[in-house]
Amino acid sequence: MTKLLLSRRRLLKGATALGAMAALTRNVSFAASTYPEHDLRWVIYQAPGGLIDGSTRALQPFLKQHGFSSTVDYVRGASGRIARTQLYRAHPDGLTIMTEASPEEVLGEVIYGAEYKVAEFQPVYGWFRNAFNICVLKNSPFKTFADLVNAAKSRKVTIGTLGKGGPSHLQMAILNKQFGLKLQLVHFDGAAPAYAAVAGGHVDAAMGGSTSVQWSSTVNFLVVFRNGRDPALPDVPTAKECGYDIVPVNEVIYANAGPNVPADRIKKLSDAFAAALADPAAIEAQKKLGIFIAPITPAELRQSIKSLYALVDEYKSDLLG
Repeated sequence: MTKLLLSRRRLLKGATALGAMAALTRNVSFAASTYPEHDLRWVIYQAPGGLIDGSTRALQPFLKQHGFSSTVDYVRGASGRIARTQLYRAHPDGLTIMTEASPEEVLGEVIYGAEYKVAEFQPVYGWFRNAFNICVLKNSPFKTFADLVNAAKSRKVTIGTLGKGGPSHLQMAILNKQFGLKLQLVHFDGAAPAYAAVAGGHVDAAMGGSTSVQWSSTVNFLVVFRNGRDPALPDVPTAKECGYDIVPVNEVIYANAGPNVPADRIKKLSDAFAAALADPAAIEAQKKLGIFIAPITPAELRQSIKSLYALVDEYKSDLLG
């Protein structure tokens, strides 16, 4: 019996030692492995063919030249909250990233109580500030932004946004409250249906982004909400130039990573994005989509995101109404 117990104890100790050695081997292997171990899973939360999809796909081959191959995964629904929750829960190896459009992530947390915490994400690199604009049909009675604003002070003016509770809704909520307007917001799922509504005469005006320059043959752009003119629409005045000092809500396009990814991996990924986006061919590829690259560092992204909380909180009731 004693010999049997001793044998069992030796077997148990041996198994424990082997388990510890295996765990140590796994940890060493992970630490010593060359990042990335395989293709990135690059999450996109908007529909194929949209701004985020087009920009991401145009960037993929240039990021590959700097060591990061990737596979696109569409995770749609709830204005990106489903995709962000997946990113938030992803294994912290830096192999899952997402193309983000701030302030959508902050709106998701503050307005809709999402299951993620934006402060715990790790911004990788940004490359574009998408400025909202307002367009009308060429035969519209509104020839200037002042025409639209003055009309909306005394009567209902309908305007299509790019989604309830989203960045364009926030921009219009600020405009409505700051200048006491009677803009009636009609929420659409993206720019294409909003444009279709204005083209069909169903709304008086519609909102768009920088890439809506493609509609310039059929619409007039009255204003852009941006600090400085939009390179995609250089002839369109800013709200400030029109005499209306209003906070611009720009969609900042950037790559995001989940919590707890090691700093050395985030830096390697960030450096690869910076190099890829500095390539003249990459700049030209984005420009063809109406995207004018403006590099944004991780530190700048964190500061920009942090500053959004007070603004979103101020207009929370307007966005929920």
